[in-house]
Amino acid sequence: MRSTLETLQYEKLKELIKKHLQTAYGKEKLKELKPVFEIKKAKSAYTIQNNFFSYFIKWGSITLDDIYISDIIEESYISILDEKQLKKIGDFLYQINQIENQFLEYDKELYERELNFNIPFQLFEEITKCIDGHGFLKDTASSHLFNIREEKKAVSQNINRVLKNIMHSKLKDIIIDTTIFLKRARFTLLLKPNFKEFISGRIIDVGKSGGLFVEPDAVYNLNNQLEDLTSKEDLERRRILKNLTQTVRDNINRLKYNEQKIAQLDMYLAQFFYSKHLPECDITFKDKPIFYAKSAKHPILASIKGDTKPVDIDLKNNNSLIVTGPNTGGKTVFLKTIGLTILSVFSGIPVNAKEVEIGNFDNLFTVIGDEQDIFESLSGFSSKIESFKKSYEQATKNSIILLDEIGSGTSPDEGEAIAYAIIEKAGEKCTVCATTHYKRLAYFLQSKGFPLAAFEFDTKTLLPTYKLSYGKVGRSYGIDILKSLKVEKEIIELANEYYSNNETIMSQLEKELQKTIELYQKKKNELNKVKRQYIDLIEKEKNQKDELLKELEIKHLKKQKEYNELLKQLQLEISNVMKTKNTSKAHKKIREIKEKSKEIFELKTRKEQENDELKEGCLIEFRGEKGKLIKLKNKKAIIEIDGKVLEVPTHLFKKTNEEKKKSEVRINSPKTLSTFELILIGKRRDEARFELLRFIDSLILDNVKRARIVHGFGNGILKNMVRETLRELSHVKSFHPAPPWEGGDGATIVELK
Repeated sequence: MRSTLETLQYEKLKELIKKHLQTAYGKEKLKELKPVFEIKKAKSAYTIQNNFFSYFIKWGSITLDDIYISDIIEESYISILDEKQLKKIGDFLYQINQIENQFLEYDKELYERELNFNIPFQLFEEITKCIDGHGFLKDTASSHLFNIREEKKAVSQNINRVLKNIMHSKLKDIIIDTTIFLKRARFTLLLKPNFKEFISGRIIDVGKSGGLFVEPDAVYNLNNQLEDLTSKEDLERRRILKNLTQTVRDNINRLKYNEQKIAQLDMYLAQFFYSKHLPECDITFKDKPIFYAKSAKHPILASIKGDTKPVDIDLKNNNSLIVTGPNTGGKTVFLKTIGLTILSVFSGIPVNAKEVEIGNFDNLFTVIGDEQDIFESLSGFSSKIESFKKSYEQATKNSIILLDEIGSGTSPDEGEAIAYAIIEKAGEKCTVCATTHYKRLAYFLQSKGFPLAAFEFDTKTLLPTYKLSYGKVGRSYGIDILKSLKVEKEIIELANEYYSNNETIMSQLEKELQKTIELYQKKKNELNKVKRQYIDLIEKEKNQKDELLKELEIKHLKKQKEYNELLKQLQLEISNVMKTKNTSKAHKKIREIKEKSKEIFELKTRKEQENDELKEGCLIEFRGEKGKLIKLKNKKAIIEIDGKVLEVPTHLFKKTNEEKKKSEVRINSPKTLSTFELILIGKRRDEARFELLRFIDSLILDNVKRARIVHGFGNGILKNMVRETLRELSHVKSFHPAPPWEGGDGATIVELK
């Protein structure tokens, strides 16, 4: 009996991520990846993943070297590590140190919260001090090693000098080769067999040509001294490597922790590269077990076939769904798309959909396929029932079961009854999505509250459309599919005759019901369209009303301010009268104040009197705009301004005899830059890059061919950013450091195409 992960080909889904992994650590982590049905963990993983994706989009992805040190760490327990192995650990520490520096520069918060390497800098420094870039022990690894190697060098030079003196003496006739050979840790000369007549020495080895490798007595003691120094050098080397190995052992936990972090980072990078081929998807997490996906695709199928049709998945209504439709129409792929999308969310794998809403599922079960289980001696029907039994027993109210053609493989009447019982009871226990060819069953389940959906079939082309329509039952179109497969004509005609003769009243009622459903759906769509228009109209009117109220409020505050000023003047004048007793002057001042108050408080009356002359069709002025009066209604009017129809109080506009100004056509000539120079000194890297891109765009619009960008010297961050950005822009013809009189390397001259 295959598991859910095997049925849905979960390992093939993981293969899509594996293609983008860069390290052995990432591959090990992917191998261990399995869905974890905990909504809080899934939500947290999605948030962290999005944070890393945002970092990669903003600052660029990271290239990882595949430096694998797990086997070296294990070996350090039982033996001394050699120079090559220690260099590899040093390279690993160097890489994570570089990654740490990059994150700390651009997003310190993300690094400290999610990555945060634990780098053993003491180990890194000791390896760097002792091992060179080629994996050899440095002379400076210790002072004792340095002295030994210096002494060896001196002895070797002395041996070479003695042997060269011997070669240039009377031995010319017996020397086969003028090269000095190192044989068995002894420096020797290659001589002819009769060498003893000319020189005293020991035979160390015999050459293939018959010559003898001879150690002259003159260098015997020097060779002994050199051999002794080599032995001392080896002892010192082992001591140094032993100390370095012990330091590795002391930091094993930290190294393993960093290995896990590299694996984690590699996974985020692989998921990011994989997601580049997918639509941007926003995932919403809910507490109750529901599932919805907009424009979802089967991720494995979509990676093989670029024209895979997307489908909307709606399991929010009653948490269940019954799907009907033709063979090869997409029903089974639909179920697998649901399963793989849910598994992706709970595995942290990017989803191939435009939008997902998912609830708190605790498990996913599938009963898909009709393969016989020969090991259990089960038929296809029995195997399916056994698979359902195990799933049903384990399922809870937060589980989801996907059933594909349950009840098939036995007699149609019994199969239909079995399918009804299974779907009905499973639906009471958990979320269910089932496919079926039993139309009566679909209608009956609909009466029980199960939502319906059907895959459509094009009867003209005799091909499935893979389009899912909700709220309807689909036909199987078996005879039509026979035609598309070019089965013998007589077989098709015989099948048609048998089907027609056995068409029941139920089938006729089904056709009428289908027509009614289609009409209902059409009316529903029309109603939704009118509803949207009505809502838009109400929203528009509300915005206009709010705008007018705001304008009236401003006018009211202005009049209130004028009123307060008049009141202060009146109070001041009364005070002056009380002091001077000059009533004539006071009466004159009060008349002036009265005239001003009329301007405030009688303004509305004057406007209403003016508007008494308003007639439908006359020209009016409202808020500085000229328009036309359409209709008068009591103290309100409908006016038209620039094609917009508004209803406003009559006192807010006035009649005018001026003709509406004809709309002017303005031709904007390209602006002229006063200077083609951009100063970036003092700005942050991201801010400076935004300014640079905006500056280049303005140069292109103004047809400017040359400009200067001043970034200063500093530590080179701005300079590097400017030149990397210019290198990426297609409109840039060339760029180079400015000449000395224009800033030198502290500025860049850019030439545009």
